[in-house]
Amino acid sequence: MISVILGLQFGDEGKGKITDFVSRDYDEVVRFNGGSNAGHTVVIKGEKFKFHLVPSGAMQSNKVILGNGMVIDPEELVSELDLLKKSKKDIEIKISAGAHIVTKMHKCLDKKEEEIRSKLNIGTTSQGIGPTYEDKYARTGIRFIDLSNPEIIKDKIETIYNMKKQLLKGSIFENPEERAKMVKDLCGFGNSIMQYMDYTENVINNDYRLGKNILFEGAQGGMLDIDFGIYPFVTSSNTLAGALSTGSGFSFRKVDRVIGVFKAYTSKVGSGPFPSEIIGDSTLRDLGSEYGTTTGRPRRVGWLDLPLLKYTIMMNDVDSLAITKVDILGKMKTIEIATKYTIDGKEIDYFPRRLDDFEKLHVDYVELPGWGDIENPDDIIANGYQALPENMKKYIEFIEEKTGKTIDIISLGEDRRMTITKQIFN
Repeated sequence: MISVILGLQFGDEGKGKITDFVSRDYDEVVRFNGGSNAGHTVVIKGEKFKFHLVPSGAMQSNKVILGNGMVIDPEELVSELDLLKKSKKDIEIKISAGAHIVTKMHKCLDKKEEEIRSKLNIGTTSQGIGPTYEDKYARTGIRFIDLSNPEIIKDKIETIYNMKKQLLKGSIFENPEERAKMVKDLCGFGNSIMQYMDYTENVINNDYRLGKNILFEGAQGGMLDIDFGIYPFVTSSNTLAGALSTGSGFSFRKVDRVIGVFKAYTSKVGSGPFPSEIIGDSTLRDLGSEYGTTTGRPRRVGWLDLPLLKYTIMMNDVDSLAITKVDILGKMKTIEIATKYTIDGKEIDYFPRRLDDFEKLHVDYVELPGWGDIENPDDIIANGYQALPENMKKYIEFIEEKTGKTIDIISLGEDRRMTITKQIFN
């Protein structure tokens, strides 16, 4: 079985928990995009594991692969691999020779660029992701394989510095000794993790030929895709399912199942349009502890947005859905769902591209009752879908009817065990 799992909103959909749950049925998990701007939390028997680079499926699968489409902060990676190896000594780790490297200079550039953007400021996590992808496409980037060669690293650091000298004016990187220290540090990290380097496109395709079950894990969410999200309030990589081909070297044509993860409501970090946002009431944010895994900053929160969800389902060619945080949403006395968009009184059947259109956008809602706290979770875990509160089932079935897709995985809490499957999922 070859599957891909990804988010259908603005990120933070709970993909980490769902990926961890699903990965029990897969031999390896491959991540194909993004960097340490993506945070995933996995909770197992009350213990939390927070990953930013390591695939969330690492706690159950036998092998994890960090693909060439990723941008990797080696300092962060060393820390995460130490945590992972303590929990799973025998796990096999592979890192693509072609993955690009995030440096401290890239993080500085990230902050500087955000200052210049002014009113189009994105709300970046300042993890250096955007500038690293910029260097990748400018063909000046440092790749994972370069970490074994100090001369190549030095040449590339100097090239990046000279190309971005104006932006770096006044920073510590004007000092040649600071740049030399960065080269030394990168080589040190390389010595620690070079053992994991491989030509992972060959590894993945060979494992496929051997009949291995492979799960591809996307980062961020569909509405943050650099091409199809709400530009410019997007991430710096493609987040849709098809990106697994260029981000891993494995053909999307071989994928059997696309699993789309969405939150029972919607949340967003950073700037930009948010059609279903709840303004002036933090109740749902507080109930859901909606604070960023990477930044800790409060997320913007809104109702479930069906036009948005149907758009990302289409763009990812989703086969089945996984819903998270229905236990949180149910605590609201009444619940709203965004059902359609209109501009100047006319319903639109597309997701707007012009920022001006969002100012004119009117959102229609339907209202449904909440279902309160889940009082007997063990009973639900034992008996499955039919044991859910009636109003929760109505909510789930309303979404299925409107999207035309089945919700096969339902998360009832952050712990791995608090998950049920509506149908046999295999």
